[in-house]
Amino acid sequence: MEKRLYKFDNIKTILIFLVVFGHLLELTKGCELLYLTIYSFHMPLFMFVTGYFARFDRKHIIYHMVCPYLVFQVLYTCFEINVLGSQKLTLTFARPYWILWYLFAIIVYYFLIPFFDVKSKKGKILIFVGSVIIALLSGYDTKLGYTFAAARIINFMPFFLAGFYVKKGQTFSRLMDIKNDARYFICFACAVLIITGIVLILDQGIIAANMLYGSCSYELAHYNIWIKLLIDMIAFVWIAILLVLVPNKKVPLFSQIGRYTMPVFLFHGFVVKLIERYVEERGSDLTVYWALLISVILLLLLGNRYVNKLFSCKNKH
Repeated sequence: MEKRLYKFDNIKTILIFLVVFGHLLELTKGCELLYLTIYSFHMPLFMFVTGYFARFDRKHIIYHMVCPYLVFQVLYTCFEINVLGSQKLTLTFARPYWILWYLFAIIVYYFLIPFFDVKSKKGKILIFVGSVIIALLSGYDTKLGYTFAAARIINFMPFFLAGFYVKKGQTFSRLMDIKNDARYFICFACAVLIITGIVLILDQGIIAANMLYGSCSYELAHYNIWIKLLIDMIAFVWIAILLVLVPNKKVPLFSQIGRYTMPVFLFHGFVVKLIERYVEERGSDLTVYWALLISVILLLLLGNRYVNKLFSCKNKH
């Protein structure tokens, strides 16, 4: 039996918390830097982890990705129309609803695995570098957008491929169990310096939120290919830092949530939308403390094996 990688469970717990917390931060004020920091890495790292555990299995893709996408596309559309009273939204499967772009994107990535899964190291490098170039050039296309999640699929593909090829190359095992305290200290010191530099970049107004979504062209978001390259480099730095520093050991309750992130992802949107409506009706903002508390509660309520089993959201890693 393969040893469970608790490092990834712990990372996924952090990431799914940041997904929920990040959405709730959109209803607050005065947290722009925190919001930018979260969005500078949480989806790229989620794609990296998704790629790390990706495998081509048609039944798995259909029953655990395609079917949930179709079901929740209908549920969220009905929710918007009948509960929130939206008059603009119509049911379509070609334009993923809000958070469901991620599910649509990984469906595409998983179906492309036979193409990605080449044996030669040179072939892997060419595909990865090609994906980076395409992602950078895609910013010039103003027609790419939310339809078929095309822009995001292209922009986040390098991170998915990075995770997929790291696993295939089996080069990650040496980082899994760092025991030397001196090496930990060096990694931590470097991380502090790098994080400080990244935060300073984010705080200078060089990077805006819509540049981090992966859905906006350079013209629409008012940036260029060099800033896009900087954004991707920042994301890869964050990935390296968290992969090294997050412990590879079981943490009670915390690690368990990381095993069941899909129910949290699929259902938290209903709560966020209801809170958004409540905040708008009151004409006041959500405080960051409430955003933090609600995020923790949602993780505890939805990120467990009981909810996972109830809704058949099986997620091995």
